[in-house]
Amino acid sequence: MAIITVVGASGGQVQVTVDGSQNSTLVKQADALSSKLSGVVDTLDVRYLTPGANNGQAGSNQAGYGVITSAGSYNVAGNAEWLSIDSDSTAQPGSALAGWVNVDITKDTAQNVTVLGGTEAGISFRAGSQSGTFLAGSGDNRFQGSNLSTAGDWNILTGDGNDIIDTGAGNNTIAAGAGDNTITLGTGVNYVHSDGQDTITATAGTQNITLNGASSVVQVGANSLVVDNSADGEQITVGGGSTVIGGSNGNDTSVPHTSINLAGSTGTVIGGQLSTISAAYGDFEVSNTNAANVDVSGSLTFIRGTGVTTITAGQTTIFGANGLDAIVNSTAGTSLFVANEGNETLDGASSAFGIHAFGTTYGTGNQLFIGGSASDTLVGGVGNATMQGGTGAANVFGFRDGIAGADYTISDFGSAAGNSVLLVNYGYSDADLQKVLDAATHKDGNTTITLSDQSQITFVGVDSLNTSQFNIANNIK
Repeated sequence: MAIITVVGASGGQVQVTVDGSQNSTLVKQADALSSKLSGVVDTLDVRYLTPGANNGQAGSNQAGYGVITSAGSYNVAGNAEWLSIDSDSTAQPGSALAGWVNVDITKDTAQNVTVLGGTEAGISFRAGSQSGTFLAGSGDNRFQGSNLSTAGDWNILTGDGNDIIDTGAGNNTIAAGAGDNTITLGTGVNYVHSDGQDTITATAGTQNITLNGASSVVQVGANSLVVDNSADGEQITVGGGSTVIGGSNGNDTSVPHTSINLAGSTGTVIGGQLSTISAAYGDFEVSNTNAANVDVSGSLTFIRGTGVTTITAGQTTIFGANGLDAIVNSTAGTSLFVANEGNETLDGASSAFGIHAFGTTYGTGNQLFIGGSASDTLVGGVGNATMQGGTGAANVFGFRDGIAGADYTISDFGSAAGNSVLLVNYGYSDADLQKVLDAATHKDGNTTITLSDQSQITFVGVDSLNTSQFNIANNIK
């Protein structure tokens, strides 16, 4: 804990208590405000204030500076542009002000007010239509902004106590310390830097929140931005049109994982590890997650995720990435999977709707495609691939000349009636295809054919093939 020396009245000095070492950000901010006050104090009407109703006036037409060095309640009127709340350095050298201080500046006529304080118990502060800076360096503090249309804009800085902050209707910046803080955001544009285990709520306004602490609860409205830099689980609920940038829980499954709820009809989640992401009906986007659990009733676009990821959605468009192992359950319509370079798995076995899956068109990698119980279209790419269509409706297994050329396995070609192979742009005639089948190899009950681009396709559990099981599509662009 640091003691910041602040100029008082008549050449005296007072002491503001601030959580943290001398090098902490909050201490530096308090020291900067003290230096700024020292530079202007000669232009101010400086008075020590005493507790009491409508007492503690600082100045009239001249800008005032009120000094509070004892516990109690203060109603500050006049034109006070500066307030310090602290202990007297002569009476209590090196010690903090012990009692609780309650300050009401709703009748202060100054347009901008700077409050620099820190007590053991804390400061309760009520703002009016002014704008300003409120720094409460220690204790459990309370900030109450104005909800009137004339409310000002505040920069609110608190220490490591358990603070209660109600911003009011202005546009505010809040930096809360490492305590268990309760932050209620108003109708303006607000920026929150949270270092504690905080509860942050808003029903209106535009909110921009950065979480650096642990296990905070955030519940805000539409068009919000939440950046989660935490290593422990947060509970985040945002309204429509909002974006959540997820943090990392590492691989420690013993700690709570972040829960993100997109409560509107649109929303975006970027990043995050081991997060649980949920949403109702609408149109949502999730990208760059690792090992997420995504449950969306509406449509979902999933981009560049990695790790073992479970996706339940009405309809999903997935753009893969190296290391993605996606378990997909489409609940309302056919889903699309487009592989990227690298090793990727799509498991749609639990899906009641079809899946269209396309292997990567460049680079290298191995893909595993498992379709659902409806009709699936599974298309090989440049790398080796294993494809399983499922036992339900007929499936299509596709290969493209100029993209294929690796080793492919169809593990259940005989499982569903009507399964077929689509050959795109190979230039085959029916006679050419028959030659391919005549040259097939047979081993252990499996059949392998080799196409003109050296693609080798193995049909597991299939003794023989005929041309009726193939479709030829040439000159497709």
